Order: sequence, then structure tokens, then C-alpha cells
Amino acid sequence: MSNNLYMKKIGEKAKLASLHLSCLNIDRRNSVLKQFSKYLKTNVRSILNSNKKDIYNAKSKKIKDSMIDRLKLNNKKIAQMRNSIEEIIRFKDPIGKTLSSWKRPNGLSIKRVSIPIGVIGVIYESRPNVTADVSVLCFKTGNAVILRGGSEAFYSNKILAELFRRALKKKKCDENCVQFIESKDRYHVDYLLSGMKKYVDVI
Repeated sequence: MSNNLYMKKIGEKAKLASLHLSCLNIDRRNSVLKQFSKYLKTNVRSILNSNKKDIYNAKSKKIKDSMIDRLKLNNKKIAQMRNSIEEIIRFKDPIGKTLSSWKRPNGLSIKRVSIPIGVIGVIYESRPNVTADVSVLCFKTGNAVILRGGSEAFYSNKILAELFRRALKKKKCDENCVQFIESKDRYHVDYLLSGMKKYVDVI
């Protein structure tokens, strides 16, 4: 499959997923987040094994120790991810909130109401916890997300995105609410920034 076609497929799936997401109430969204948190707990060994691959590759490339510290996952960091999810679950529904309202001289009432953005593309450095944090925040706010993490954290990011997708499937939601670009090719970053206007609402 060509690079362009691969990215377009991701974009098409994200657009459809964002429509599906708009029909999910806060309880459905929170149930997915709870399931994701549960999967983080029950898959610690798999997450740490994937992270070890990234650490090994980083060390073989002589990457700085400070970068490896940011990249490294352990039980404590996974527990912190789960704490963040629990905190976000407790947030009130951000969708459908009246932000302001006013009345026109002709008697017409106008309201400004919060709605999802749609599809969000996120490009970030090699911090695996961002994969969990961003996925959870986007989903809570009713947005589909396309993730492109730093290549040094490839295997860690991949398993975290897979666990979120598994939680979506378990709760009978569209898995493509969260998609991870499974390539280290820099081309995909450029294409996400320049060729996805039809599918991505904000980067």
C-alpha cells in the first residue's frame, strides 16, 4: 500500500469514527476509559516488554540518558497513567455545555455551546504516557484522534494504542476513534501536516 493511500485510509476511518463518537453519551465514553485503565493494569508485563525493546534500540543508537529516562516505563509510571485516567473519568461531560448566552434586541435567544472538534492529529515526542493521556482526553471530549509519537517510543506507543482500541471494541465502540500511525517514516508526519485537510480538523 502506498504511503498516501495508507494515510487516506486512516483519515477516512477517523472521519467515520468521529460520527460514531458524536452518538456516545458520557456514560458510554467513561465506560471505555474504565476498561482502558483496567487493561493497563492487566497488561503491565506486555507494556514493559514493549518498552524494553524501545529502551534497547535507544541505547544502541547512543541516545542521551535524559531522553531514555523520558522514554522508560515502570510500574509507577503505569500507575500514574491509570490515576490520570481516573481523574479524567471524574470530569463532567465537556460536550453540550452552554458557554455563554445572550438575547438580541429582536427577542432572539443565542447560545454558544461546546461541541467536539472532530478529528485531531497529534504529533509528539518520545514520551509513551502521552499516548494514553491524549487518547483519553480526545475520547472524553468526543474527538477521534490520529497519533504519531516519536519513533524512539514506537513499540510502547503501539501497545498502548492497541489496548485503547481493545477497550473500544470490548465496549462495542468504533476502534478507529483512536488510531496510531504504525510507521517510523518521517513522510507520514509531513503528509499528516499537509495532505490530510479533508480528514483532520486540527493538528
